[in-house]
Amino acid sequence: MSKQILDSVRSQFAVILLLFITLSPAFAQPQNQPEDDGVQFSMQQSIAYALQNQKNIENARFETYISQKRVKEFLGTGLPQVSAGVNYTQYIELPVSVIDIRNFSLDPSAPPIPDGLPDSVYFQTANFGIRHNASVQADISQLIFDGSWIIGLQATKEYRSLSEINLQRTEEEVAVNVAKAYYSALAGEERAKLLGANVTRLQELLNSTKALYKEGFAEKVDVDRLQIQLNNLEVEERKVYRLVELGYDLLKFQMGMPIEEVIYLTDRIDEDVELAPLEDLVLDTDYSDQRLETQLLNRQIRLNELDIKRNRLGSLGTLAGFASVNYSTARPIFFRLDLEKNWFRSSLFGLQYNLSLFDGMQKKARIQQTMLKIDQLRNNLDIFRESVKLETRNAVTSVINAYDDVDNARRNVELSEEVYRISTTKYEEGIGSNLEVIDAESTLLTSQINYLSALYDYNLAKIELQRVQGGFAPSQIQNSDTE
Repeated sequence: MSKQILDSVRSQFAVILLLFITLSPAFAQPQNQPEDDGVQFSMQQSIAYALQNQKNIENARFETYISQKRVKEFLGTGLPQVSAGVNYTQYIELPVSVIDIRNFSLDPSAPPIPDGLPDSVYFQTANFGIRHNASVQADISQLIFDGSWIIGLQATKEYRSLSEINLQRTEEEVAVNVAKAYYSALAGEERAKLLGANVTRLQELLNSTKALYKEGFAEKVDVDRLQIQLNNLEVEERKVYRLVELGYDLLKFQMGMPIEEVIYLTDRIDEDVELAPLEDLVLDTDYSDQRLETQLLNRQIRLNELDIKRNRLGSLGTLAGFASVNYSTARPIFFRLDLEKNWFRSSLFGLQYNLSLFDGMQKKARIQQTMLKIDQLRNNLDIFRESVKLETRNAVTSVINAYDDVDNARRNVELSEEVYRISTTKYEEGIGSNLEVIDAESTLLTSQINYLSALYDYNLAKIELQRVQGGFAPSQIQNSDTE
């Protein structure tokens, strides 16, 4: 009779384990089920959101606006310059001058002042000027020729292009950071699901073992081992859920989204886990021309070349025209009403040409410095081209290795599932130990987590390869999002 009861209990236990393994969410593909108060985001949508709301991009965009205003500011220096001014002066004490009265004669018919008199007779003091003085003046000037200004205008346009490339580079960096944070959040979420599924599975096994223990078909040590394993998993699960929240916060930070917002991720970390054909991963392809860094270096070379032209044309000097109109008056009493009287007009116009004849060889030294900077930039460009080739090889190798890790981890999960299935079957039939089941469950969990880590590394390797190939440029991102 006891043999029949034992067989019945073991058969029920086997059925429970089989159903649990088959229906366990750890063996099904997880799906994010968004709540009503959250917003769904794919990775491309997250990047698109960041391109519109990330503060670093906004600051880079402000820099492009500033560069546009600087171009207009510099352009204004070559346009007519008009100024006007009003001046009023009141003498509290009129200036005193010392005059030689021998040089002043109010009556031409009077005899000349004889010589030999004391100096106090010849030299007298007098006040010259009127107490109240006012003037109104308008000036206009126009730059006619300045080689430095012509080249400088071209340089400001290059500077504006440089700021626009910096904006694109900032957008690229933000896109890469968002993509990495997105996969990090996905990996954390999937790991939490794995731990939750294993906790549930272990709890079911513990309950079944307790039932067997009460019936006398299991030992107390079997229950204790499972309880210890369950306690450790539950603590790890709580830790992972806290890290998942931090992962979501990091993603929202990279997106430029308020931390308190609620979002849900629609992509899955195991999507498109397929190695591209090796012929598409050409190691010798030069992707440097597709990189924004190349454009930045070329712009810097161009700016330095324009600086050399500016210094050379500056030797020709500058030519400017000017004109001025002035109205002035002087009155003994400030509040006289005859404003139309005693205003004296003067006007002028002219040309001014300035030429530096010798500057102590400063200009020649500046040109030589700039030429050396250009040589440095060209060397940096050559170094960058070679570094891109090296980065490409490294990124391709990382993708291939990561894919091998994913494939190997996937097979290990399948083997671990089979080992776990056999261990539980042997245990319920009474020919296996409880310790063997615990070890198989721990191995299965480790294999699942390793598979998840391999998927995460694989996706990061693909992101790095796409970045190295210039595929994270804003235009590339927008095109892929449109498709």
